[in-house]
Amino acid sequence: MKSGRVSHTALKVGLIMIALYEKQEWKLRLPQGLAALTERLILAAGVFGYGRRMLNLNKKPWALRLYERSESKMGIFDGVGERKLFMDEQVLAAIEAGAKQVLVLGAGFDTLCLRLAPQFPHVKFFEVDHPATSAAKAKGVRQEGQPQNMHLLAADLTEIPLSELMNKTERWDSGVRSVVVAEGLFIYLKEEAVLQVFREVAACTGPGTRVAFSHGISIKEYRFENAMMRLIGEPWLSSCKNADLPGYIGPGWSVIAIHGPSSRRSLEAFAVAEKR
Repeated sequence: MKSGRVSHTALKVGLIMIALYEKQEWKLRLPQGLAALTERLILAAGVFGYGRRMLNLNKKPWALRLYERSESKMGIFDGVGERKLFMDEQVLAAIEAGAKQVLVLGAGFDTLCLRLAPQFPHVKFFEVDHPATSAAKAKGVRQEGQPQNMHLLAADLTEIPLSELMNKTERWDSGVRSVVVAEGLFIYLKEEAVLQVFREVAACTGPGTRVAFSHGISIKEYRFENAMMRLIGEPWLSSCKNADLPGYIGPGWSVIAIHGPSSRRSLEAFAVAEKR
């Protein structure tokens, strides 16, 4: 992502979540109020081109038809909704299993922490994102009323290791069971960088920690689409078949859940790894 600019991908995913609510089946499946909350976060960010008019156009029937076309080609409309449900479900399952901390990497305009923190006051919620995107998100979080157990961390993880950042964060406890969310992130990292993320998470969390993540399946099939992503400075860099996940995430982790791909044309699948 280009330095000093709010992530285009974060905004795009936010628009998709808002548009999904225009489909009755998704309105019933997704958490109540998610779309309206996402809208308010994006509007509060004040990013040029993402005002009320843009958000209203995003809900029009012709816009939904364009989204449906992208779904048929890459699985990135309904697929993003499935991904969001998977991450919510895995975080709730991890909390039920004893996780005391939630950490969302590259949170963008995701609403998980803002929605769940008031429901689980005994759990600490953290978001880490690039400074430009984090600052834009923070405007909306302040407007909504930031829960006391929710913490926003602005950091470029290419400049400071995740474990160093978290270990020096006063409210973070590196000895307790946690759940880390890496949604829509690893496809933008090279394979060595993905391995490094798992090493870093292992270095700042307790036994039994889980990582819920999505991963590209075969980005080589989408050369044209990836060329477009390169033009905005956010290319897809890695993918992995489900069978090869142990090598993709590295030693010290066990894959305990796999979901997808949802269709033959899906760009991503989802999984959960647990720290041994």
